[in-house]
Amino acid sequence: MIRIESGRVEVDGGHLHYEKSGAGPFVLLLHGFGVDRRSWYDQFEPFAERYTVVACDLRGFGLASMPNGPYRHHADVACLIDHFEVAKVSLVGSSMGARVALDFAIAYPERTRVVVSADGVPSGFVFDRPIGTPRGPSREQFMQTLSNLSPERAANFKAIVADYTRWHRKNEDPRVEVDPLAITRLGQVLAPTLVIVGDDDLPDYHKAADMFCAAIPDSRRHVIPGVGHLPNLEAPEEFNRAVLAFLDINHQQPTSE
Repeated sequence: MIRIESGRVEVDGGHLHYEKSGAGPFVLLLHGFGVDRRSWYDQFEPFAERYTVVACDLRGFGLASMPNGPYRHHADVACLIDHFEVAKVSLVGSSMGARVALDFAIAYPERTRVVVSADGVPSGFVFDRPIGTPRGPSREQFMQTLSNLSPERAANFKAIVADYTRWHRKNEDPRVEVDPLAITRLGQVLAPTLVIVGDDDLPDYHKAADMFCAAIPDSRRHVIPGVGHLPNLEAPEEFNRAVLAFLDINHQQPTSE
C-alpha cells in the first residue's frame, strides 16, 4: 500500500486540492471535464513506483474552489509546482487536462519536461457539434465509457461523475487560456509529446491528434484499440504501459530537478 499525502494549494483567487505519492521526477496528472483527481485511480500506484506523482483537482472540480473571477488553469498549475519547489514537470492530461497541459507547455516551455495528451484538443479548437451544446462529454460518451468498464470501475466512475457540481453548465465560465490560443502555436510545444487517442473516440479527437502530430516537433501517436474517450479508465493496463515507457525514455538523462 502506497503512502498518499493530500493537501491544498492556494492560487490566485482560489485553491486546488491534490494527492501526492512516490519519489523521483515529478509527474502531474490532469483530469478531464466533469471528473476529478479520482479518475486517475488506476495510474496512481503504478506511476508512484517510479515517479513523484501528483493528481490534482483543477479549479471548478472535486475539492478545488469554484471560479469567482477570471482564472487560468495553466497559471494554477504553475502555482502548484511552485508549491512543491519543482523546476520541471511532466504533464499527463486527459481530455480537458490535455488542453491545460498544452497551454502550460506553451506558456512555460522551460518548466515542461514531457507532455502526454490523452484524447485532448488544443485551446481554440472548434468542435463539430450544434451551437449551444453544453460543454463536456455527452451522455452518449458517458454511456460508451461505462460500457468499457468492469463493474467496479463503472461504480467508481459513476460516483465521480455524480459528485460533479455541474457548475460550468449553470454559470458563465471566466476561464482564460493562452493568448494567442494554442491551436495557432502548437509548434511552440518543445517538450517530447505523446498523443494518445482511443480508437473509438469521436472524429474531433482524431482530428486534434492529427493536428498535434503534424505541428508539434517531437511528437508521436499511440492509438489504443477498442476504447473511447477515457483510455486511462477504459484500458488502464495499455495506457500505463504506453505512458510509463514514454516517461522512462524521456527521463533517462539527469536534470536539475
